[in-house]
Amino acid sequence: MICVKHSLGYYMCLMLSNDNESKVLIDVDQFIQSIYKTELNETLFKNILNDLVPKFKAVYKLHLKYSESICVFKRMVCSLDKILLGHKGIDDLSNFELRYLWNNALAYSQDVNLELLGFKNQEKRNRNGLEEYLIQLTKHYSKLLFIRIDLSIALEHQHEVGIEQFNHYLRIFINRIQNQDTCFKDLQGYAWAIEQGEKKGYHCHVLLIYDGHKHQKDFGMAIQVGQCWTKITEGKGYVFTSNSPEYKERFNQKGILGIGMIYRNKPEQVQNAINAAIYLVNPEKDNQYLRVKTQGMRSFGKAQYEIDRRRGCIVNTLKEYDGFSLCEAYP
Repeated sequence: MICVKHSLGYYMCLMLSNDNESKVLIDVDQFIQSIYKTELNETLFKNILNDLVPKFKAVYKLHLKYSESICVFKRMVCSLDKILLGHKGIDDLSNFELRYLWNNALAYSQDVNLELLGFKNQEKRNRNGLEEYLIQLTKHYSKLLFIRIDLSIALEHQHEVGIEQFNHYLRIFINRIQNQDTCFKDLQGYAWAIEQGEKKGYHCHVLLIYDGHKHQKDFGMAIQVGQCWTKITEGKGYVFTSNSPEYKERFNQKGILGIGMIYRNKPEQVQNAINAAIYLVNPEKDNQYLRVKTQGMRSFGKAQYEIDRRRGCIVNTLKEYDGFSLCEAYP
């Protein structure tokens, strides 16, 4: 961590990363955000550039789609490379050259802020769509088994798995869900949301909803789903579920238990389940948004409902969902 005392009396700090793609991009994003909130501090600016520039060059890929803050830093790096053609190092940059780089980043502050606003608005739309979907689902079935599971990459393997590989793993996982094979048999609904965090790196929150008449043991099912993720990632995956007895007891004591078996005739259970589920797309979690995507990649998806016109009722279908196209063949 680099910390420098600001002239106004507070300390400006930045936790610098190890060389995994996700953490480097988060550090870059935080650095650009800090430029919009503080005054130029030459020492800190040089220290951060010395650390981040080589790491950024190591992970940057031209064919990927980056957030606005990352694009701002990319422009800064290009300008820096031109300045350093005179065989100077970053520590030799003059105040004028540092101010030039700083002001160029400031010029794009509106683009960065608009993108963050767009992210929050999209999350609100996703949340509303998910809430409506869950209301329809819980009205249609007398009891459903709700499972929440988080899929990520173990810390010791995060340097091996960039967004492309993580997306590949997730596409396989979603394809298994859609096919309803093995541990996904009797699945009546699902939703997922991909995020990017400082510690977890790239991760996916998953909601699985099973037919409560055919499955009753939610923790056992969660373990099976976790084993599926571990197999897909060839042992690099990390899994967390809140369906363990210990976590469920904590939620129950607080009166907010919304996972496990949910009965349609118990409105409080249903509302708790919906409240817990829509956390997948919480607009306030702006620090968890993806700083990079593959082309055409989306960060949220859910199963869809269709109208059975012959019976005049709503029925669930897993054939179509937001965010991924069906894959013809996966190992």
